[in-house]
Amino acid sequence: MKFNTYSIIAVCRETGCMGGAAASCFPGLGAFSPFIRISHGIIASQGWVNPFLNEDVMGRIQRGASAEEALHKALQEDKGRELRQISVVDYKGNTAAFTGSENDPVKLHLRGDGYVIAGNILTGKEVLLEMEEAFLKTRGNLADRLMNALSAADRSGGDRRGKQAAVIRVDKIQGFPYIDFRVDDDPEAVSKLNQIYQKNKEHIFETYDSWVDNVRKGIKG
Repeated sequence: MKFNTYSIIAVCRETGCMGGAAASCFPGLGAFSPFIRISHGIIASQGWVNPFLNEDVMGRIQRGASAEEALHKALQEDKGRELRQISVVDYKGNTAAFTGSENDPVKLHLRGDGYVIAGNILTGKEVLLEMEEAFLKTRGNLADRLMNALSAADRSGGDRRGKQAAVIRVDKIQGFPYIDFRVDDDPEAVSKLNQIYQKNKEHIFETYDSWVDNVRKGIKG
């Protein structure tokens, strides 16, 4: 499965949230990415996606490896590694990224404190640079920062073949979705995703903690 995508994944040390946002000229990328395990890590896979690689990397993190070590060792065993583009952030905020030589240009990745941004088949490297700037400048919760970053990349050109799908996901507690919105087939997927997010985020932010508490207490939410 080939996702010619631009993506951002990040952790928030203050809240423990992990999240990611991505867009592609390929439907349904949200089914594969971002891949999150709270208290362990988050992965974004693109290029020619190998879902088993996600499981391999995450398993190594769960057994105590850092993001860098987990990705390096998993790629050593992947014969198709040069087709992959994969980003990893572990629960400590350590990052790792790999962009295989057989991904189509423009292709690159950026690593920062607790986040990774990556893309291939971009209209230009400014797509990721604008994405990073928006993420770093936005104040507030992780979901807002991710959504603003994705929107900035979209405005800068995004995937040079066009637009079709977008996703934003943020997890706070394993098994309890926090933010999980997707647009699977729309000519303005990122704009549509942003509309959905802006319309619904306040209700989620206001009710999430009480909903989780009620479920944990066995009370119907």
